[in-house]
This record gives sequence, C-alpha cells and structure tokens, in this order.
Amino acid sequence: MRLKERFQIIRPLEEMEISLVRASLAHPKLVDPHEEAVLRTALSLARMYRVRQDERDVGVGAYLEPFRAEIERRLKPVLLNPVVRRELLLPHLRELKERTANTAHQLVRRFEGRLSWEAIDRELRNKALVLVLGGGGGTAYPYLGVMALLDEYGLKPKLLVGASMGSILSLFRSRLDHYDQDEVVGIVRTLSWRKLFRAVSTENRYGVPAALRLFLRSGIGRWFGVDSRGGEGPRLKDLPVKTIIAVSGIRRGKLPRPLEFYERLIAASPRHLMNPLILPRWFAAIAEFATRPDIMVKVHLGADDESADFDALDAAGFSAALPGVIHYDIFRDDPRMHGLVSGLFEARGVSRLMDGGLVDNVPSRAAWRAVHKGQLGTRNAFILALNGFSMKLRTPLWLALERLAEVNVGSNRPFAHLQHDFRRTLSPLVIVPSVEQLLEAVQLGREGLAWDMPLVARLLAPLPPVIPPP
Repeated sequence: MRLKERFQIIRPLEEMEISLVRASLAHPKLVDPHEEAVLRTALSLARMYRVRQDERDVGVGAYLEPFRAEIERRLKPVLLNPVVRRELLLPHLRELKERTANTAHQLVRRFEGRLSWEAIDRELRNKALVLVLGGGGGTAYPYLGVMALLDEYGLKPKLLVGASMGSILSLFRSRLDHYDQDEVVGIVRTLSWRKLFRAVSTENRYGVPAALRLFLRSGIGRWFGVDSRGGEGPRLKDLPVKTIIAVSGIRRGKLPRPLEFYERLIAASPRHLMNPLILPRWFAAIAEFATRPDIMVKVHLGADDESADFDALDAAGFSAALPGVIHYDIFRDDPRMHGLVSGLFEARGVSRLMDGGLVDNVPSRAAWRAVHKGQLGTRNAFILALNGFSMKLRTPLWLALERLAEVNVGSNRPFAHLQHDFRRTLSPLVIVPSVEQLLEAVQLGREGLAWDMPLVARLLAPLPPVIPPP
C-alpha cells in the first residue's frame, strides 16, 4: 500500500487519540486512567500495520482490517465530535477491552514464529517523539526553549527534521543524546559574524552565490569534532539522534537569473535588506523560487542510506544558504563529499543546492514518511512541528515572505500531530544573537509551548498495560 493511502487510513485514528487526550485533560472526569488506556490501546492496535521484529518488519495491516473498521464505527462519531461525552463512551468500554485483547492474542497466534507478544506490546504502548524545526533566521531560536522544556519532561526526540536555521538548531540537539541548555548558550557565546560570515567573492560549485559566504565548519565545527585545519566532521548517520535535513535543489537549466545577479543582489550584510531600495528587489528574487515549483526539487538529506553519508555540517550549511544573502559551498579537498554531491545532482537532476525553507519550511511530511518507512523501528510516533516564521501582523515588513512560506508550510500541516506557530520571536535578521537575545528567545519558546506541554507529555508517556500476555 502506498504511503499516501496509508496516511488516509491512519490519520483519523490518530486524531481520535489526540481528541480523547485533549478532552480528558480539559475534563478529568471524562475517563479514568484505566479507561483512557483501554481506548488508546484499541486505537493503537487499529493503526498497526507493520511491526518491527528482529530488524525486520512484519505486515499485519490486512489481518487487522475488521478490527480497524469496528473501532472507526464505534469511536469516530464520539471522539471526533466537537464535544466528547462520557455517556457516549461508556457503552463501548467493556466490549472494546475484550475485543482488543482477543484481537491482539489472535495476532500472536496468527504470526507465531514471526512476531512475538513483546514486539506487539512495545508497538502498542510506546510512542516516539519526532521534532520538526522550521526555518526563518532568528525566528527559529525559540526552538531551543522548546528543547529545554521537553528535556525537563524527560522527553527525548528519536528523530529531528530541520530546514534552514532549523537544520542548524537540529544539529545542536542531535550532537548529544541529552540536551544541555547551558552548553548551547556557551556555544552561541563563542559565535560572531566574523567567525561565521565573510564578504568574499569566490567561485561556486554547488551553491547559489550571495553577498556573504557562510563558514559553518569554522564557526561551530569544533563542537562537532572538526579541528581548526578542517577535516572530516560527523556524517548524518553518525549523530546520536537521527537527523534529516531539508534542502532545496534547483533543476538543471532552471535558475531564474544568471549567477552573478544573486551575488550582487545586496551589499555585504543582511542588514542591508532593510534598505527600502533593496528590499522589494530581494523579495521579488525570492518569490521567483517560492512561486515556481517547476524549478525546485525537495531534497531530504539523511532520509535514505546514501544521503545519510552526507557531512552533517555541509547538509545544514546548504539548507541555510538563502539566495542573494548567504552562500554555502564545499571547496575543501574532500573526494567523498564531492562524490556524494555529484551523485545527488545526477540522481535528482539538479545543478545547485540552497535554503531548504524555500520549498519545505516545516518538513513534517518528510518526518511522517521517515516514520512510516520504518526508519525509527516503530511507526507509533508523535510529530511535533515548530514554526517560527509564521505570519505575524506585528512584523509587517516580513509579511510578504511569511505568506510565501505558508504555502509550503500549509501542505505539511496535516502530517504534524501538533504544529506550534510562534507569534513572538526574535527578528529574522538576528542570525547571531547576543546571549541576552538568546535567553529571551529561549523564554519565548518555553512560554509558547507551555500550554500544550500537558498534551504532549500525556501522549508520549508509555501506556499502562491493559492486555495480559497470551
């Protein structure tokens, strides 16, 4: 079955679970903990279609079709109603508990020798956290506050998917299994415009030229084991937390303007974007990419075995390279990376790489595909998406670009179980914040998600066992 069809089957069942948990948080007397666990276990079993057993997937979806149809018939009218009422849930609880247990036990017998009860139980009761981080320059820094908040709740992401600045912040989180806010503040404290950017005119191989060249490896490389002489950094597949980075590829022969146009679009600092003479010209140039899907290709580095070999810093560098403003490229002597990029260009029919946010600013769909292709070992996941570059009336200067971004953000929304659009952020131009600005952004992130954290924590907590082993 194609993933698109699978999504259409699974999504209503996921929405039912989220609706149940929201309603039970708002009205604690709706269901007791045991009743909630029974209902959520039934929904979890109904969603199941592949289960990981000893490094291989066992397909169980066809066998569970009758059970899935019964769950939808019973619970969809109740849980997807604007008001979830206890008196409508009660008639189903006793029968659902017995039916769910019988179906799970029959599943073990049906797949005896191929699928263990332990594997089924693990898939039923445990949900993985997937964190999707959108781009937007300085508007992305509140994500660090969300990371700190999740860590305080004991919630660790099993997958990070980022675009543009969100890809760089993904690396900050994925470099270690745990999150250390003090360490991240320490890293930012060492950054400066001079370390990260230089107004130099150089050849370009794989990126689109711009006024500033991003030296990401020299700026943050030492935190990833890259010494002052360069050398090889971690590959995406080597990061402690699995990471996928969204990059935009330009189809061969489809670049709207000559390369020289983008190098001369602005002066030597993004601050010149505030110049009223330059800003409309730059907006128009960006709009050419964002409004012409025929010239762009979505590339998700780390989503397959070959691109998982990409140098993590190079992947994030390309994802954050905004045409006319920031140029990233690979000039070092690294035959492996040059071969990987050339192979990618050939396979995808592209000639340049640039900012991932232009075609996939909050890449929740890529996250969903990774989960349901089995890359986490479980398909029971909660996708939390963060969007700092949402439309904000308080920042009218950026409203035109925010509207353009919303086009591709909107197509990703259905694939996130929860998307938070930040209304208060730093300016997009605060690419290298001061410590004070960073701490402000962290607080904005914590405050922004605080309302939804009880829902996130409840959904990600392991379900208590309600089905005895067969």
